[in-house]
Amino acid sequence: MLVNTIRVFSLVILVVSVLVSLRAQDLDPKDVHVALDQALPIALAKAKRDFPDLEKYILRSAGPRVVKGDPNALCWEFLWQEKAFPHFSELRVRVYMRDGIAQSTRQSKGSFQKEHDKELKP
Repeated sequence: MLVNTIRVFSLVILVVSVLVSLRAQDLDPKDVHVALDQALPIALAKAKRDFPDLEKYILRSAGPRVVKGDPNALCWEFLWQEKAFPHFSELRVRVYMRDGIAQSTRQSKGSFQKEHDKELKP
């Protein structure tokens, strides 16, 4: 019960934060055929299908992105970060706003970043 309440609360906060950030974007509504509330289930299904270890990750962010050189360009991008510290891996799922096609990738820090993973101090 508590877990479901936390999930619903997190989803509401996520949707509100994305909607607030969309007001600051120069995004034409006629280009958006897949809204965020439609893209989230698509991204979750794609992530579960492509990444069997999804339970080891936590959804970190979701928001609109424009990818240069990509003919579809406008997409919703969902990022899952590895739960275990020091968070070297992340999962990325993009759901394109035009047609709802999902694309997923797994990324991790390289050996240099792993060896030199220090906090930057001003």
